[in-house]
Amino acid sequence: MIVQVYGVTTFEDAAAVNALRPDHVGVVLDEDIDTWDSVNEATARAIVAQLTDVNVVALSLSTDPGRVQRTVATVQPSLVHLARAVNGLGIDAVADLHEHLEPVGVMVTIPVQASTSIEIAQRYAAVADYLLLDTMHPETGIVGATGLPHDWSLSARIVGAVSVPVILAGGLGPNNVRDAINAVHPAGVDSETNTSRVDDRRHKDLDKVRRFIANARTAIGLNDG
Repeated sequence: MIVQVYGVTTFEDAAAVNALRPDHVGVVLDEDIDTWDSVNEATARAIVAQLTDVNVVALSLSTDPGRVQRTVATVQPSLVHLARAVNGLGIDAVADLHEHLEPVGVMVTIPVQASTSIEIAQRYAAVADYLLLDTMHPETGIVGATGLPHDWSLSARIVGAVSVPVILAGGLGPNNVRDAINAVHPAGVDSETNTSRVDDRRHKDLDKVRRFIANARTAIGLNDG
């Protein structure tokens, strides 16, 4: 089970999360796009320097392939996470990025909205190494970091319809991750909002991160039975 944690914005939190040994840690570089969890280049490099025992994931909100490539050059991640591929970059641009960025892997966000999401996921699975299933906020239309779950039965159908690893996101935290895994059977799970501090979401709640990781890995045994 791949356990992925986002929302790391300081090198102190990076060191503490690294010690908890998730599989992936996400970093959001400032690309001049308004988002609450981004960091500047110097901070990104300081964070990555602390992530010695995990795979670094660079999230890009950009719909400009050149900007995506600059983000990868700065962060030097194992994976680049294209959050706006479906409604911004398009499948041809993702395919080109996948080719040009190798050996960096490509993860694509699939907004889980309706049964049409299954076909969309199948198309992007052909040009990505991972898919990440996330929630679209019902009022703002924003995808990701909403703190809201979506229809897990639809996510389970997507998992069954594609051949690449699928990471489930959207409102996951220590209290519901085991139920989510048992409902969807993903290759991995992701948390940002629900493992961040309530009083300051730019800092991680390390107890929640610890329990999220432990509960996700415990759920593997439940699925094996």
